[in-house]
Amino acid sequence: MSPAELLRQTSAAILAVRDEASATRLARLLVRRWAEADEEDRLTHLRYLASDLGPDQTALAAAITDYRDAPSPAAAVALSEAVEAPRQELLRRLNTAPGGTATVVEMRAELLARRAEIGDIGPTDHDMAHLLRSWFNLGFLRFERLTWDSPTSVLEKLIAYEAVHEIQGWDDLRRRLQGDRRCFALFHPALPGDPLIFVAVALTEGLATSVQDLLAPGDETTPPPGADTAIFYSITNCQAGLRGISFGSFLLKQVIDQLAAELPQIRRFSTLSPIPGLRRWLAQRDGASELSSPDPSIADLDAVRHELERAAAEYLTTCGPDGRPLDPVGRFHLRNGARVEQVNWMANATPVGLDRSLGMMVNYLYEPDQLETNHEALVNAGQIARSPAVQDLLDGGNSSPPAATEAAD
Repeated sequence: MSPAELLRQTSAAILAVRDEASATRLARLLVRRWAEADEEDRLTHLRYLASDLGPDQTALAAAITDYRDAPSPAAAVALSEAVEAPRQELLRRLNTAPGGTATVVEMRAELLARRAEIGDIGPTDHDMAHLLRSWFNLGFLRFERLTWDSPTSVLEKLIAYEAVHEIQGWDDLRRRLQGDRRCFALFHPALPGDPLIFVAVALTEGLATSVQDLLAPGDETTPPPGADTAIFYSITNCQAGLRGISFGSFLLKQVIDQLAAELPQIRRFSTLSPIPGLRRWLAQRDGASELSSPDPSIADLDAVRHELERAAAEYLTTCGPDGRPLDPVGRFHLRNGARVEQVNWMANATPVGLDRSLGMMVNYLYEPDQLETNHEALVNAGQIARSPAVQDLLDGGNSSPPAATEAAD
């Protein structure tokens, strides 16, 4: 019997039994068989979940008719039960086995990655995400600072997961955990030692305007004497199977509270963020102009610096037809109540930085007493909060960023 058929039979057996002990025993077996299956057998099983374990259409139609003809609390319950797909109960039972939660997260990651091979994954993904949101409720999460003394297995995962600025081995990781840095992560009891999300923080004097400076080698054992700013320079979601289940806002609020208590001299909380959609937006707006040439040199870009800075400010402060900020990174920070603080020229002069955003990066500023106001202005009126310097760029002025050691009040 093929591994795919064993997965199918085990799943059917889990749904057929009624006692919890038998269901948990079979769930353990399904966890093991999923782990042993190869890519093709896993794909076959995901297709089975999507095509064979949806709601019973005949029973659902009957429940709809019964509720329409005679609405009542009992008919509503019957309708709710008919709507629920059997795969939800399968996943709930799978969750009772050791490693079951991690298996569901892994299944969803493969479901999303192989959607083109599976077909319509919408209902299956909805069911998985619905359950994972409840299992990964914020109340279950553990907030932890990571240091060089953290378990090696956890530190290895930081190197593997880092998605914003690649960690170049152990020496680079040590630099990012030194005294002028902080790294915080969220963990879940079902995935011990495996972070869900982490944020890297640099403690600086004034706003950081260059990722090259932030990632430069150093041997600092304490924050700089004049450090007054916490720069969030990398936020990485670690679990592909938890995509769309947001932990970032909760993590940043925890970090701000922690740093404010630990280091009261830190008065400002900001990011140094990429602008991943900028170059594509410029290409769509300007076609084949000099702003979107295939491989612009830094000298070429310097020649149109002011025009590019103004374009970046426009992009960062514009909402699309759906009312959301155009830039995907901006959506996250602006919905959390941050404001667009400063456009930084040649802040990331790496090939990746030049390709995605022509070398520019942006500071989003988190002012605790303005977060709610900024959030409401965005969601209710589509208004994106911005600093006077960014507004000056939009108005056509030449607003160069202040020196990194100057802190605005």
